[in-house]
Amino acid sequence: MEVGKLGNAMGIYRKMENSYKTGVKDGKKVSSSAKRVDTFEMSAGARAAGAEAAKASAKKFADSDASADRIASLKSRIADGSYNVSPESVAASIFEG
Repeated sequence: MEVGKLGNAMGIYRKMENSYKTGVKDGKKVSSSAKRVDTFEMSAGARAAGAEAAKASAKKFADSDASADRIASLKSRIADGSYNVSPESVAASIFEG
């Protein structure tokens, strides 16, 4: 491994980092509107679809067999160390939705 190359990479990283902080790149002032900024935009349709999916998920959970007795039993088994879940069943439930 050549340490010199790592140092050079770090120098490039620091130069880029400083240009974002100061607004100066290659000795030239960069306008604030020209700075790179990550953005995320979601259409109204996507927001509505996400809200509907969340409602459906909440309804599915509410309709599931999460009774008070079952929850108490699970808490007890977790507390005494007898509750074991196979990774395969967790993965299957994730992919089934």
